[in-house]
Amino acid sequence: MNPYDKAHELARTLKASVEYRAFLTAKEALAADLDAQKMTQDFLRKKMELEYEALAGREDKAKTEALQRMYELLAMNAKAREFLEAYFRFQRIMADISKIIGDSVAEGLDLFAKD
Repeated sequence: MNPYDKAHELARTLKASVEYRAFLTAKEALAADLDAQKMTQDFLRKKMELEYEALAGREDKAKTEALQRMYELLAMNAKAREFLEAYFRFQRIMADISKIIGDSVAEGLDLFAKD
């Protein structure tokens, strides 16, 4: 069994998935509303920044609350809301697949694990 062939098969399966097609449809609809698209991009950028800060141990409650308010505003726009829902669903699938693959080879990658 060739892992590259399986990776290409997985890529084709992901591309054909309902979740990915819904994500692309929502992305296309969002592109028709430039203001909503810009706000959505800004929201995702700020969300990523907060996630990096949290990983570094620098959580900021005020920024988190501001991001929540930003999401609530975005959710009032149907195109932005549908895009974010589709984006988060597909992102969850990608994270799950990454975890499944990582867990399957964790034994070989534990060189730096604490004793």
